[in-house]
Amino acid sequence: MPTTANGIHYEVRGDGPRTIVLLPGFGCSIECWAGVAPLLDGYRTVLVDLPGHAGSSGARADGNLARLADTVFEACREIGLTGFAVAGLSLGGAISVRIALDHPAEVEAVVGVMPWNAGGTSPGDPVIEAFYAAFGDLDTITAGVAGISHDPAKTTDLVRTMPTVTEQMWRGWLGGGVYTSMADELPGLRVPLLYLVGGKDVVVNLEKQISDVRQVPGGRLVLLADAGHLACYETPEVVAAEMRQFLGAPAVAAV
Repeated sequence: MPTTANGIHYEVRGDGPRTIVLLPGFGCSIECWAGVAPLLDGYRTVLVDLPGHAGSSGARADGNLARLADTVFEACREIGLTGFAVAGLSLGGAISVRIALDHPAEVEAVVGVMPWNAGGTSPGDPVIEAFYAAFGDLDTITAGVAGISHDPAKTTDLVRTMPTVTEQMWRGWLGGGVYTSMADELPGLRVPLLYLVGGKDVVVNLEKQISDVRQVPGGRLVLLADAGHLACYETPEVVAAEMRQFLGAPAVAAV
């Protein structure tokens, strides 16, 4: 399995003149994109396990958003990527925004799929506190995944991969990283941005996602009214269609 010097596992799928890096959400592996990647016509897709997750369990991962983004970007450079789009589910969406803020010359476009809002969450979030307390408890994790799923039969891979997240990553992100705010930096983002948000998402606050996009010049938001937080698993065709439409837009291609 291909792994970079800093411990990041990745896979390259498909072929095309343009490249998109796909980042999973918290607890997920690259397989969260298994239904989406083949539908991204014209793109070479590079799927990356997040630090402290799945095949990247040996990579530096303390839950700090900026350091997570640095580790992923270092891996992209080692792979030889330049001029790429980046998309992420949930935590992967926040990492994607961080990479674009830090490396605008390398990133062509950003897509956040049910992205963790750039303003961070507020203390006392019941979903976050429940998952934080569930570390090492498979039964509770299984119930938690079912609770945020709309079609649990399609999210069984998350039940498999979430318990493999390293404790440092688990505690670091759910106990601190989730509160990180990039909100003040968003007006300076000069990379085309799309947020795909779910009308039935019980994990991320929709009002905060809307606030993120309003602060980004030219930012776009598409509400998938019937989608939940795990849309990449549950409705990959819908996610891929919206991504293709956005990434193929002239405003994006011209950047």
